[in-house]
Amino acid sequence: MPKAARFKVAAIEDLLRQLEYAPPETRQRHMDAAETLIGDLDPTQNYPLDFIIFRITGYRPDTRDEPVTLVGQALRPDLVTLVQVLSDGLTLTADHEGRNAITLEQVAARLNVSTKSVQRYRKLGLVSHHVSFADGARKLAFFEDAVDRFAQGQQSRLAKAGTFTRVNGEAETVIINEARQLRNAEHLTLNEAALRLASTHARAHETIRQMLRRHDRKAREPIFTDRGPMTPRETRLAYRAWQRGIDPADIARRLRKSKPTIHRAINRRRSDLLQGVAPDHVALPTFYLPDAASVILASPMVTRDLDPGEWRDAKLLIERARLAEPVDEDAEAALLAAYNLLKHRAAEAIGALGAWPGSEALDEIETDLRWASRLKAKLAWLAFPSAIRSIGQNLPRPLLELPSDQIAALIIRAIGVISDVIESIDPGRGQRLERLTSFTTDRELARIQPSSTGRQSAVRKIKAAAKHSGAAIPLGDAMRRLCRWNEWLGLRSDLQVHVASLEEPMREVITRRFGLDGTRPQTSEMIAAATALTPIRVVRVEHRGIRELRRLARSAITP
Repeated sequence: MPKAARFKVAAIEDLLRQLEYAPPETRQRHMDAAETLIGDLDPTQNYPLDFIIFRITGYRPDTRDEPVTLVGQALRPDLVTLVQVLSDGLTLTADHEGRNAITLEQVAARLNVSTKSVQRYRKLGLVSHHVSFADGARKLAFFEDAVDRFAQGQQSRLAKAGTFTRVNGEAETVIINEARQLRNAEHLTLNEAALRLASTHARAHETIRQMLRRHDRKAREPIFTDRGPMTPRETRLAYRAWQRGIDPADIARRLRKSKPTIHRAINRRRSDLLQGVAPDHVALPTFYLPDAASVILASPMVTRDLDPGEWRDAKLLIERARLAEPVDEDAEAALLAAYNLLKHRAAEAIGALGAWPGSEALDEIETDLRWASRLKAKLAWLAFPSAIRSIGQNLPRPLLELPSDQIAALIIRAIGVISDVIESIDPGRGQRLERLTSFTTDRELARIQPSSTGRQSAVRKIKAAAKHSGAAIPLGDAMRRLCRWNEWLGLRSDLQVHVASLEEPMREVITRRFGLDGTRPQTSEMIAAATALTPIRVVRVEHRGIRELRRLARSAITP
């Protein structure tokens, strides 16, 4: 048997880490509970994380602030691995608790499949343990009751596998010839041709794929001249090129892949990036009311006037903050509810993504996150005057009298504080954005400028530097720091300034996609419904617009 697979669910790996030094009886109790849970899982159903932890440990963690659900199909292989790893620290005999352990070869014979198939069945819930046999050998084995339980649940799969026969020479020749015809007529990759032929000849996809690979390794004129599956580097390269507006057909030619292969690789990369953010959120009771989304996300406060204005000049920001009006409590509550609901919806959709996610599902998640970014920017502006007032109260002299570099550093730090406040504030507990921002800013300034003599200490910390002139104080692209996903889902500010120079329909598509007119960002389907374009055409126009924006940005900095 191969080594145990790496964990894909972080919570299960954390649980194993907590049990590393637990006594044997505790490890065995959790091992048995995990094995029982494997048999109860429905691979298509979502399970709350606290339910999974409770079923294994008997302890229900407090996850009210960040509820997480996991699909059974993703949980099953990690639970099988957990059982196997926990058993390695125990002394299990071949007749442990009246059960009878059998070897890998015996399982293969019982199920009428190959040993490799048995190894693959672990992902489907076939449980194995480290067992000590009577002859002193210690190896991975399977208890008969676990094998029987697995066989009962996988009858159709095992029946199909049991009827497998090898492809004879004549049938192989037919398949090879058909593969050549598919390659010439449709330019399919080896994997795509194998999928097609597997369906036609009622054979396993892997069987056909390996047959074609063997043929091409030995043939003077191989059928498929591409370089095999895409490597992680090629996937990242394809995604970067796609982000920059390069057509997938051009990427496919450059990497010697088919266009569908490039599309799948790009979507997989998009999915991986989304899995890496999995946004946390504050769960409000209103989320679980009927039609919550249609009510919370329909408010004009969260669908219009979402343009945060210019955040690249610290001096301009400070001047705007001084003129800002008090925050309306209802507006603040509406924005916070919508912001957290969008993150909640995105997190659930990310958790439901399969191995090969579709473009439409990814587009909806990415659009929700872009929308959430616009709402957070609006919230940040509401909180910014409070942060500026707190900074002013903690300085020995007016903020604009400090050197430019220190003003910029304080503003950037304030934006970071505001970002953290927005992520943690819970309006359901009576928390208000202005008050919490003011308190947190004061605490942050006290931390970075510890003082026993008050403002005199702050004076000593101010470097000897010339005061800034009346010119702007650049902050860089401060807004992109508010949300992690802005790095790849947002439109850079140096590109935004050229959108007005685009021709139609590029200007309209880019504006709607990123919500540059102050309205909510839109999916391809939404843009298509509002224009004379199809969803596929929307994507192509968007990519052409991105290419043109990059060209205009390069021209603007070229002397």
